[in-house]
Amino acid sequence: MNSNQNEDFNMLIACNTIAENFASNINELRKINHAWTDKFVNKLLMQVEEAFAYYLDLEANRKIQDMQNKLNSIQIQALRAICFLKTRIDITYANDEARKNYVLDQLGFKLYLQAVEQKDAEALIELLSKIRKNLSDDITKELIKNHSDQTFIERISLFAAKLKKINRSHNALVATKKLTTKGAVGIFSDLYLDILTISKQIKDFYKNQPEKAKMFDYNYIVKHRVSSAVKTN
Repeated sequence: MNSNQNEDFNMLIACNTIAENFASNINELRKINHAWTDKFVNKLLMQVEEAFAYYLDLEANRKIQDMQNKLNSIQIQALRAICFLKTRIDITYANDEARKNYVLDQLGFKLYLQAVEQKDAEALIELLSKIRKNLSDDITKELIKNHSDQTFIERISLFAAKLKKINRSHNALVATKKLTTKGAVGIFSDLYLDILTISKQIKDFYKNQPEKAKMFDYNYIVKHRVSSAVKTN
């Protein structure tokens, strides 16, 4: 997690802890404020749930972006490999147009290259799959001039499987991502302010009972990473 993620997570954990402590001890705490009805408590708990849901959605967005970055990286590598292979074909069959056209057709360049050059990810996968399937030993031997060529050409067959796997994962994340209707700033800040307002009143109420006061001390809970509610006796 980066620093912003840590701050969000700590805030949610602290707010959740205080909200649960609040709900667990509401019968006693109503002495402070009669407006703290069951409806008020349930609304606060719903705020916490909404904030957690949005946080998880933000995490999904980050995962999607990470997956997209990986996808972009492999696509760039695959494009370089394809360009190398195309150049090798052009050079190898410079004096044999018929053979060059045959190889380009067999490997899918004629069918998919134009779409690939236009950044079509699906076309790239199809081209790589076609190369992997039809790059015969005979064609490979004709194209390889040295060990470096062999290593580079052999890598091409690996890109198809990698891209398919990452593309499927990326599409699955996008398909399952929830749509949010409210920004993180609004959701998180509303919850944070409500919790602080409640906490201040309760800490004042428990000023002579420091152990109980700690249960509603936001900074104390963040520092000690309290992760579960503690019920008063």
